[in-house]
Amino acid sequence: MEAAEKQLQALVGRLPGVGAAALISREGVPLATVGMEEELADTLAALASGMCALANRLSNNLASGAVRHLRVDLDGQDLVFAPTGSGAVLAVLRRDGTGEAGIEGLCREALAL
Repeated sequence: MEAAEKQLQALVGRLPGVGAAALISREGVPLATVGMEEELADTLAALASGMCALANRLSNNLASGAVRHLRVDLDGQDLVFAPTGSGAVLAVLRRDGTGEAGIEGLCREALAL
């Protein structure tokens, strides 16, 4: 297992409610995944690339500072995108009921990647 996958596996184990995660390049390429099929990772990578680019552009236009995270509420779970310290994006799927709890920790963890 590659170093990035090991880091991601450890992160999934530490974060409450997280069942799957992907580390995604700025260009929308999955770099490492845990708990998801390749097709889902590819879909999340494309989504993350577009959504994060739009959020960053909006943030720059509003002069409101850096984007901290994006969250998509789904039926039964949510999807959170958070920027990493290396410039990539961390995408995690969390079970329903996790809500806002744990997002700050997730963002801190993402910055360490």
